Amino acid sequence: RAPREGAPTSAGMPSALAEGRAEVRVSGSRGRHLVATQRLRAGDIVLVAEPYAAVLDDGARHLRCDHTFATAADAGVGSLLRCARSKVARYASREAQAAAWREGYKEECAALVKCAPKVPPPTVRLAARVLWRRRRERARRETAYAEAAAESVGLGEGYDSVRALVHHWDAVAEEDRARFAHAAAAASAFLNARLAGDGISGGDAVRVPPYEPEPEPETDDFDDRDPEETPLAVAKLIARLSFNCHALCDDESRPYGVGVYPPAATMNHACFPNCAQSFRGKTLFVRCLRDVLPEEELTIAYVELAVTRAERRAELMKQYAFDIDENSAENEKSTFYRKGVPSASGEYVAPPTEVGSSVTLHDHGSFPDSAPPWRMDERDVTHACVATVRGANAGGVVVVGPARVGKTGAADAERDEGERRVEVHVWGPLAVNGFVANREHVAAVAAELARVVADAERLADEDEAPAADGSADRSKRDLCLERLGRFKRLVDGSDETTGFALGPGHALRHRAHAVALRTQIRCGDFASARKTAVKFLLPAYRRAYPFGHPPLAQHLALLAKIETFLGGAFLPAAAKHGAEAAAMLRVCQGQSPMFRAVEQRTRETEHELSVSKMGAALEDSDAENAEGGFVGG
Repeated sequence: RAPREGAPTSAGMPSALAEGRAEVRVSGSRGRHLVATQRLRAGDIVLVAEPYAAVLDDGARHLRCDHTFATAADAGVGSLLRCARSKVARYASREAQAAAWREGYKEECAALVKCAPKVPPPTVRLAARVLWRRRRERARRETAYAEAAAESVGLGEGYDSVRALVHHWDAVAEEDRARFAHAAAAASAFLNARLAGDGISGGDAVRVPPYEPEPEPETDDFDDRDPEETPLAVAKLIARLSFNCHALCDDESRPYGVGVYPPAATMNHACFPNCAQSFRGKTLFVRCLRDVLPEEELTIAYVELAVTRAERRAELMKQYAFDIDENSAENEKSTFYRKGVPSASGEYVAPPTEVGSSVTLHDHGSFPDSAPPWRMDERDVTHACVATVRGANAGGVVVVGPARVGKTGAADAERDEGERRVEVHVWGPLAVNGFVANREHVAAVAAELARVVADAERLADEDEAPAADGSADRSKRDLCLERLGRFKRLVDGSDETTGFALGPGHALRHRAHAVALRTQIRCGDFASARKTAVKFLLPAYRRAYPFGHPPLAQHLALLAKIETFLGGAFLPAAAKHGAEAAAMLRVCQGQSPMFRAVEQRTRETEHELSVSKMGAALEDSDAENAEGGFVGG
């Protein structure tokens, strides 16, 4: 059997891969990948791993123990202890603090004091923790759990397991290499306690502004430099971390840290994954979402699945240098349109057209069989890209952009204008019963819809961010609601859009409904929130995610919670959705706190329904007895 969740993670408990459930294979097109060696069932643990190194996000540093990543509630303590010297790390106990000190925080503490009062971004700190651990390995061979796990999958021991991960250095764009090199310079300075506080930004973990490190001591012997700590080697390490790290998330998929798990990094992405990951503190668990046959590849989802395939591919290329077009397992489930080839009707794609100052129209043909020059899956064709004219399906629309923007100022006007640029791809006749929609007008409307959704998402994020005094900024919420109102007026084919609308399952609608749900809950409008969750979002989640995948399970749990709060006639639905959510959470998270909470709430709802039915039956019986009088009276 695989190790149980919560079991101690030490050298005596190697990765679950050592139990013979899976093994790493290597192929030309797939690279390293994980394959099942025996029949596995839904909920089976196929991998348990501790990170080679991990760091907490900036927002989680004061909420979680820096050594175990547990919250105060998880650790059963009233509050966390703060490091008196660095004033950065917090610990659940003196024992955790002592263990962290032995495992490298001694060096990091000195580096943090040097760059106080600011703290380097997580990527810089993670790279430094990796290299500090490597230094300790060179001084004395460690026998840690993470090394045993990595060695069991053929990645080598210690730092060798990190160095075995791909960095894609020669394939990434020049600007990406420059960003990696910039972060590497900051990491090297932090590693040697030479990074001054005025050389640190609390923003993007890669875009570290220039700093003024102390000069290195002069030496004529350059051969003594550690080959893994040269500027190029550290830059490639940053690249490895960028492409192979895992975001540590709680049961509700809220991120709290990032770590490098060499065994788990061998798992490939799939848009139809058969596994999912979860975390307990720093420990990573991978479970099967369904039954898996021997020799079947074990996969997870790297990115959001409730978007178009083109968006998934772009995000995977950007974040992981992973191209799903080269993934044969994915090709079998995708419709393939070859780039640069005319459609079956012989119609060639028109050159891009500028619509206004910040919209580019890409017209891929107006025939019924016209299609964009990229691969689409079934969900794209039937829902995520569908455009309608006067209520009838009439083609497809995909919008790329805009980038999310923050508060704008006069100095940032040019930059923000570029971030607001939108690319609109259209295809198909966009006509019905003799009425033909103007394609440039369609592009302008689609671009406005995308901008409105991006604004609403930004405003919702700002509304949920606590103010310095703990108060809520109602203006952000009101602006978000105004943006959502404009989206609703445009998206359904009003006079302003001359009959053009997005299909009911279009990806932009999904994003707008997701923002609406968050805002309705914060406003306390649970009746509207329930309608949004059931009518609009639940069908989209069911189309995008397999049974047991965390986002689907979490949405069902939220829906059941809303229905329980509404009570009355909604309790039967709450019991149904709660039971379904609990079944999925058991598969993807095991006996997690969230699973136990959902299961307990569902049992209480079912008990309340049972009591209500018994009470109604007794009332009916009393009414019948009253009508018939006493027998023998």
